[in-house]
Formats: sequence, C-alpha cells, structure tokens
Amino acid sequence: MFFSEMTARDAFKLTKQKMTEYQTEFLERMNAIEVDAHWFRRVFHTFAASFLFYYLLPDEEWINFGKIVLPVIIVLCMVVVEYRRIRGDLDHQRFFGLRNYEKKRPASYLYFGVAVLLLFLLFPQQIAIPCILCASFTDPIIGESRYYLGKKRAYAIGFVVSMFFFLVSWYRADWWVLILVPLLGATGAVMGEARKLKLVDDDFMIQMLPAILLLLMWQGCLLLGVNILPPKMILPLS
Repeated sequence: MFFSEMTARDAFKLTKQKMTEYQTEFLERMNAIEVDAHWFRRVFHTFAASFLFYYLLPDEEWINFGKIVLPVIIVLCMVVVEYRRIRGDLDHQRFFGLRNYEKKRPASYLYFGVAVLLLFLLFPQQIAIPCILCASFTDPIIGESRYYLGKKRAYAIGFVVSMFFFLVSWYRADWWVLILVPLLGATGAVMGEARKLKLVDDDFMIQMLPAILLLLMWQGCLLLGVNILPPKMILPLS
C-alpha cells in the first residue's frame, strides 16, 4: 500500500512538472509570435516608403490612367477583404500581425492604404511625400522610442524626424516657407500619431493631418497671390 501511495504521488509530481513545462513552452511560443508580429508591423511601415515609386512612373496618357485606376482597385480589394474578415467570413488568424483591438474593426493597413491613396490622388507630391515618409519612419521610431525613453522623449524625437522629412522635401522653397512648413507638418504628424481615436487609426491621421494643414496653408497663400510649393522632388522617368 505504501508503494502504491508513493507511486501515485510520484505520478502526480511528474504530471505537474510536465504541465509546468508545457505552460512555459506555450508562453515562450506566444511571446515569440508577438515579437515576430511586432517587427512585422515595423517592417511593413518602413516598406511603405517604396510606394513613392508611384511618382517615377512615366507621364503618359495610359499610364496616368493606370495611376488612378490601379490604386483605387487595390484599396477597394482591401476594403472587401476587411469587410469579410470583420463579418467572420475570413478567419482573422490568417492575418498575421493583427492587434487584438483590430479583430472587430478595420486593420491599420487599410487606414494606411486609404491615406496613401488620398495623398496620391488629391495632394501634390510636395505634400504627399513627407507625409508618407512620416508614416513609414516616424511612426515606428516613436513606437520603439516610447518603450525605452517614455512618451515625451519619443514624441520629441518623432517631431525632429518629421521636421527632417518636410525640410528635405521643401528645401527649394523660400526661407520663410522652409521654416513654417516643417514646423506645421511635424506638429500635424506628431499630433496624428499621439491622438488615439476609436474610429480612425493613427496610420491614417499621421498622414492626413499634416497634409490637410499644409494644403490649407498652400491654398491660403494662393489666395494672397503667393505659391509656396517648391519644384517637385521626383520626376517621372522618360
């Protein structure tokens, strides 16, 4: 009887040990997946800078038509996919990198794509380019800096990085424009990233808020008879 009690006790200890090891392994795998998803989102942001290839496309009639139609089709396909995913027709687990709060609302990549589409079609490239670069680099830089340096320093770094993008994009503008535009654009980009809204993702706001602010500034100056837009940075390939 003593032997059977010891055997049962040993079996219980062995089972408990195996469960602990399984839980540890499971948590390690989950953490690894989360880390992979985290860096996947970061890489996606930086990869979006390649979208600026759009401005290198030759300036020909049929290509100009494609510049409008193709981006619209791509975004519409994204809308359909997201609609089906939210309805439950598509398993959200197939979409690697989704955050928990995105399971019941459109994912950030859709907001990102819609913003890029609007910038391409409705804004001059002098405004669109730095806004896309802010979404591609300022957003992940703020996100990473926030973990190690805190929110205030992260947003300060993001402000400086955003100013750099607007400064480079507008470097051929008049000196007073070269002062105002980076300040206004960087302020809009950081505000778009910092302000968290339920219905609109920051991937949309970090692009559209500075774009709208600069558009208003540009149009206001035009009413005064001054065109502040510098020459285009990227010219179509011939």
